[in-house]
Amino acid sequence: MSEAMIAAILGATGTIIGLIEKYGPEAWTTIKEAVENTTSATGPTTADIEAIFAKCKADNDAIQAS
Repeated sequence: MSEAMIAAILGATGTIIGLIEKYGPEAWTTIKEAVENTTSATGPTTADIEAIFAKCKADNDAIQAS
């Protein structure tokens, strides 16, 4: 594994942890679903992407309202 790959993984990990700390455990569920959909053999469908976007927006709206 190259240094660039390790740096990318660490950067993504830091971003994910920051989102979870800021928005709570719901962010982890949304991120996990997005990663699982994008790493499948067929990739995400347009409907999958729209559903993830809607979930992120709903999570954000709930956070902003609290």
